[in-house]
Parts: sequence; structure tokens; C-alpha cells
Amino acid sequence: MTQKQRFLAAVRGEVPEVVPVAPLIHWRYANKVLGRWDWKAVYEVHRMIGSCHHRGPLGVGLNIRLPDGYGSESRNIEEHPNGKSVTQVLYHTPGRTLRSRTVWGVIPHDPLCSKTIEYPVKDEDDWKAWIDLQETTLEGIQGVSHGTIAEAVEMMGEDGMPSVGLSPAFTMVMAARGMEQFLIDIHDCPDLIDEALKPCREIMVRYVDSFLAAPVDVAWLDICWATGAVMGPKNFERWALPDVVQTMDRVKQVPGKVMGLYTLGRIGKLMPMFVDAGVHFVETFEPNEGDITLAEAKRRYGDRMCLMGNFDCLVLAFGDVDDARREARRCLNEAMEGGGYVMVTADEVPADAKMDNLKAMVETVEEYGRY
Repeated sequence: MTQKQRFLAAVRGEVPEVVPVAPLIHWRYANKVLGRWDWKAVYEVHRMIGSCHHRGPLGVGLNIRLPDGYGSESRNIEEHPNGKSVTQVLYHTPGRTLRSRTVWGVIPHDPLCSKTIEYPVKDEDDWKAWIDLQETTLEGIQGVSHGTIAEAVEMMGEDGMPSVGLSPAFTMVMAARGMEQFLIDIHDCPDLIDEALKPCREIMVRYVDSFLAAPVDVAWLDICWATGAVMGPKNFERWALPDVVQTMDRVKQVPGKVMGLYTLGRIGKLMPMFVDAGVHFVETFEPNEGDITLAEAKRRYGDRMCLMGNFDCLVLAFGDVDDARREARRCLNEAMEGGGYVMVTADEVPADAKMDNLKAMVETVEEYGRY
């Protein structure tokens, strides 16, 4: 079987000849290895390692036309000799301009690691302006855009899985406010948050439809802000689960399309919700921050969805080749039985990961991950 065939068999609950291996290589590690961070660089690093491309920087888009007075602009407002920079984004509406700022380059060997130091929404009036911008954006959608998806599909062929990432409405709204303040707002002004989520859910659906019309089989909904926010099962069910349900209801109408969830943190009590929603796969089952082991997830839910993840990223950065092999064997022992497992790292591959450790991960699965 090819890399793509292995991956698709696993996410569809089947048994491939070998467990697929798809470490979460994104732009930061690609930049460290090649000095480039586009999807082609990510795919090239996978080829170097022998793994399957999944969850690289690929996405679908929308063609949007905004009326005068609405829009956004981004520019660097600070540049420092040590490589640090600050980017400012201004979000314009006729009545109000919102501002966010992000700092880059604080870690010299990992310059693409960033931190948002100012979020655009700071008070109730900002929320109203931001909602106005989202409602206007929804009205201005002209159609879908698939960018470089067709090129990626052609280039990867059977050697990779050019899956695309989608943002739920919950993440769109939380990213406007910041995690800590958002968790306060859902208690202090829940009606306002409901109002903000409404246009964002419609925008989310348009992105889902763009995926369904694109020449790719697999997408992932990035709900890690919701699962990693320590908001608890009841708040997750209230604020974030509707995005998952609405997305899956859409996807299940199109045969052959596969949708999963990218999660972080404590998801043990959320897994039954994911099963009921009919998601095809869940990743990443963090070994250090999570509250459910890979073995437990396999025992409870492995016959109803594909499981991805759990390979400890710290081993890639701070362990040696033998450590990487032991970690790969552990994951295989816990989840490969009966198929429906993809060996994925428990989060993004760090910039200081060792190439030899990644290769050892792949080689171990080729040796011990055969059915």
C-alpha cells in the first residue's frame, strides 16, 4: 500500500498493511531544517523522514468582498537587531478600529514561534464592532477558493495526505478576545458571545463547504483552543460542541470525505461527545497534559473512530534514537491492534527535534507496526 492508502485505510477504520506514521510537522520544524515554511517545505521534510504528510500548512479559502470602511491591514511596527519583531493588525469598521499585536523571534533558534500580546476585542463596544465585521464578512462571501490544493494533491500523489485545516466558530471568537478573558466573558456576558458565534458559525459552514468541494479527502477541525482551555465538559458542550456537530452533519452528507478533530489537553470526558457526533478521527492524546491514555482510548472508542497521536514530542527533542524507538513501540503496543490507528506526535514537532529521532520513529513502525 502507498502512504496515502495506509492513511485513508486507518482513518476509515480499516486495517492497512502497516501503521501509518504522520508526525505533526508544521512550518516551524520545516523552517529549522530547510529555511522555508510553506507546504512544499513541510512535504519535503516528510520525504526526508519517510513519513506521511498530514496537517501541514494547507487550507481552503473563501472569496470575500467587503464594502468600503471594512477590512484589515497588517504591518511590522517593530524590528530589533536580535531578530525580534512585532506585527500589528488593524481591523476596520465604519464606527471603530480594533487592534491586535503579535511578537515574533523571541526564541532565536525558533523564530516562527510567536505570542499574541494584544487581542483586538477589549470591551463590549469592541465586541459589537467585531460582530459587525463578521456579519459583513458573511454577507460578502462570493464563493470558495482552493488555492494550491490541486497542486498539492498532484505533487504528493500517493506519497502523502494533503489534508486541510479548518477553524471552528469557537476558535474564531476566542481568538478575538484571548483565552483567559473569553472564559470570563462566557460567564459575564453569555448573550454577547452567542451573538458573536452566530455569524462565525455561518462562516465556518462556508469553509466546510469549500473543503467538501475541494479535491482532497481529509480535513481536521482545530478545536484545541476549546479542549486546551480547561473549560470543563459542560462549558465545552455549551460553547464548542455545536461546531463539531454542525461540521460533521455537513461532512457526512458527502461520501468519501473524512473529518477529524485536532485536540489538546484533557479530553477524556469529551470523547463520548465526539463519538456521538460521528467524528472520523481524534488526535493528539497528549501524554503529559492529557487525562486519558492511548490504551484506554483504544479500549473504549477504538471500534468507533480512528485514533491519532500520543508519541511524546519531548522524546524527539531531548531523547536519543533508542528513546524514540521505545516510544514508538509503546504507542504501537497500546493502539495498533485491529487497525484504526495513525502514529502521530502528541503535538507539533518542535523546532529542536532531532532528525535521527524522527527517522527512528518511522523505521520502528516499518519493523514492528505490520499487521
